[in-house]
Amino acid sequence: MKKTQVVLIILVALVICIVALPWVLIYIGLLLQPDPPRPEITYGEFPFKLVYEVNGVRKVIQDTIICEYDGVGMDEGQGKYRRWKQRYESGNKNISLLKINNNSEIVYSAGSANYYMGDLKEYEQQNPLFPNAIFIEKDIGSTSEGLIRADELLEKYHIKLISWEPSPPIKNTFIESAK
Repeated sequence: MKKTQVVLIILVALVICIVALPWVLIYIGLLLQPDPPRPEITYGEFPFKLVYEVNGVRKVIQDTIICEYDGVGMDEGQGKYRRWKQRYESGNKNISLLKINNNSEIVYSAGSANYYMGDLKEYEQQNPLFPNAIFIEKDIGSTSEGLIRADELLEKYHIKLISWEPSPPIKNTFIESAK
């Protein structure tokens, strides 16, 4: 009986080690990685203007994107990276074009804080969404998003994006920390 318990405990410990060890090693590797250089400019405000029509009625949204440096994040896909917070001065969560119902909405994506703060990686580029939009659908516990092309936006929802006037991104420099 005791031999069976010992073998069972060893097998369970072995399975736990096999499952957990790769993740523990990845985590240790991330911790040992140096932090990315700190941005010289850590705060920026970027006014924008979006002009569009819904059912032939012209609408204008003017707001400001506020971007702030939020320290260092890390994940197993990209290692350590600079993290940015982004919000709108108006307090809105999105640039909403049309609220379809309690669970569905059509929004315009203004771009990422990384873009505005001059922190795109070499392989990244800012793809302007204009004149397309994003469809967001919320369900219990999940949210899905999808691109809506300009022609479908007009045909199905009677929305036409007329102009998008964003502020340009800054040119940021990144400072290596002295060790």
